[in-house]
Amino acid sequence: MEETMTVNVTRLAGWALIVGTIVATVGYLAANLLAPGSGDEVFRYQLWPLFEGIALVGNVIIALGLPVILTFAGRAPRLHIVGYVGILAALVMLNVGEGTTEAFIKPYLVDHGGIPAQGPSGFAAFEGVALLALVVGSICLGVAVLRARTLPWWIGVALIASCLVGAAGLPGAWFLLPDSLFFATLFAIGTFAVRGRPERTPTRVEQAAVSAAG
Repeated sequence: MEETMTVNVTRLAGWALIVGTIVATVGYLAANLLAPGSGDEVFRYQLWPLFEGIALVGNVIIALGLPVILTFAGRAPRLHIVGYVGILAALVMLNVGEGTTEAFIKPYLVDHGGIPAQGPSGFAAFEGVALLALVVGSICLGVAVLRARTLPWWIGVALIASCLVGAAGLPGAWFLLPDSLFFATLFAIGTFAVRGRPERTPTRVEQAAVSAAG
């Protein structure tokens, strides 16, 4: 009974990652690709709060399903925990916290005196901590996936790549690529959680031991 409940919770969390990443990606793409103009002018777009609000909902759903990452810890539990904490912190601080400002506060300010050129005191430090958490979390989780071998290797590589591509600062609409790649990896993890965790790839030592026993 307890095992069945654990499996159901794992699958529910997996579905949260799947649904959340789809909703968030659709919201971000719609807001950033359909909004006319550039810079602060995008906040004048009538549907901007709606699309950004959809993305916010998606991020909240992702946060609810994110703990399922820890079920794939395997032989790299500490790295998985560091990766989980870093990604959760960045998700809450950037995507939900700062995302609320982007969705509702800035569209209001742009029509009521304009958005101040100088940000609030301490906000840059807040962003810096969140970005550091994202970098550390993504790299640690990517390495953890590669070491644990409970998920396909390409998920680990994609997590690390999303961080590196994001640091490159892509121009134009290409800036959406790192986030889309990151969400795609979470979508993949959710898919494996729903399907059931795959068998770990045997190491050479284990294969040799089995052959010797045979």
